[in-house]
Amino acid sequence: MEWNLVLPELIVAGTGLGVLLLDLFLTGGGRGRRAVGYTGLAGLAAALAAALRLMPAAGRGELAGPFWQGMVVGDQFAVLFKVLFLAVGLVVLMLAVDFVERRRIPAGEFTALVLFAVLGMMLMGGSRDLIVIYLGLETTAVASYVLAGLLRDDVRSGEAAIKYFLTGALASAVILFGMSLVFGGLGSTSLPNASALAEGFAGAGPSAATAVASPLLLAVGLVLLVAGFGFKVAVVPFHFWAPDAYEGAPTPVTAFFSVGPKAAAFAVMLRVFGPFLTMVPVTGVEGKAFALLPSLFAVLAVLTMTVGNLVALVQRNIKRMLAYSSVAHAGYILVGLAVATPRGLAAVVYYLLAYAAMNLGAFAVVIWLNNHGTGDEVDDYVGLSQRAPLAAAALVVAFISLIGIPPTAGFFGKFYLFMAAVEANMAWLAVLMVVNTAISVGYYYAVVRNMYLQPEAERGARAAGQLPATPLVGTALGATVVAVLALGLLFEPLARLAGLACGGL
Repeated sequence: MEWNLVLPELIVAGTGLGVLLLDLFLTGGGRGRRAVGYTGLAGLAAALAAALRLMPAAGRGELAGPFWQGMVVGDQFAVLFKVLFLAVGLVVLMLAVDFVERRRIPAGEFTALVLFAVLGMMLMGGSRDLIVIYLGLETTAVASYVLAGLLRDDVRSGEAAIKYFLTGALASAVILFGMSLVFGGLGSTSLPNASALAEGFAGAGPSAATAVASPLLLAVGLVLLVAGFGFKVAVVPFHFWAPDAYEGAPTPVTAFFSVGPKAAAFAVMLRVFGPFLTMVPVTGVEGKAFALLPSLFAVLAVLTMTVGNLVALVQRNIKRMLAYSSVAHAGYILVGLAVATPRGLAAVVYYLLAYAAMNLGAFAVVIWLNNHGTGDEVDDYVGLSQRAPLAAAALVVAFISLIGIPPTAGFFGKFYLFMAAVEANMAWLAVLMVVNTAISVGYYYAVVRNMYLQPEAERGARAAGQLPATPLVGTALGATVVAVLALGLLFEPLARLAGLACGGL
């Protein structure tokens, strides 16, 4: 059973190594690039099938026990995020095959790096041990730094890679220091669950799964982890790297950054902070040491959603606009951590699923247009409904979901967070979510207005329907649109699944 648990990771790792070997024997032409891309797609599809096979067993609790001395866990939370990360990697590679060929990006390096980044994300979500989490974090981070700079002839791509590397290295150092303090506070690198943590605080003795050696040291370490992971998910005031990195990186890489590593970092935050936020209330110094965590998340949520939406209003580059939109959505997700209830944590999981679908859908349209030479400025989308009506319609669906209009997944995700905040007597935070949602309409509508209401500057320059989608891009975009609608229609069972996944934290 242990090997079945890590079979998805083994498939991804083996495919990554296979892609590097295959690339050595293929010519540099377009056919070789496509062969490498298709190999990566096949590996991710096989790993996704293996992960989906684990879902029923995880739901029955048959995989819940820790394996390999607790380094790997097989609970429903881990399996659910494996499925999410593999699906994200699969969509990104589908979007990238044509882009890589057109821009003459080294296909072997690109595909292998995406695979290794996905592998690191799976390790982050599938472990309760700080050492494995950090190894997964660095695997994803190093691959991401290189991905950002793969457009070697583009100065902005090099700048994006350098900024991403410098800020990422600083964040990794802060996270490592925070983990060392958490280790000093817990006396172990293995993270406890809520019940074991409460027993440790209550002094239950050797029978407790975790004995809290120093609550104050543990609290300081957790604050440092908030700051470190704040860099990774682009939380204000740690967001300054995101706009330049998103704008300069190749567009498929930007799509990957906006969803994959962000979701993996939030998965780790749920793993690390969940027990401290939902544990049995503890009196005395031990309880007071962690009382400020929800308030810290609430302040960060307000700052992040507000700054992200306000700055996005003045952006004229669509990748920078989506970067600040991503910052704002990180603020919405933090609301679930701020309310510090099981319902709030479940809302975070559901929102991450919804956000992955709708944000990848938006970037799929940007990549579709990039493949036909359309620029990244908002003005380049003038008259898009005439040139590519399907692309314009798909982008509208993605934007409607990002805003939070029913019946899309974005609406139910925000509604779930809203209800969790109200039930936790934090209605003021829910009201601020609504206000920020109203602000976000402005910059999404600016693009929609250009697509449907603004005439083209050069009439007759481009005929209607002149920008067809390639099969892979069309399939990926169709899958994201269907996911945006399906996640909304299946809200109740998915919300229950998210609740069950968070129940074992």
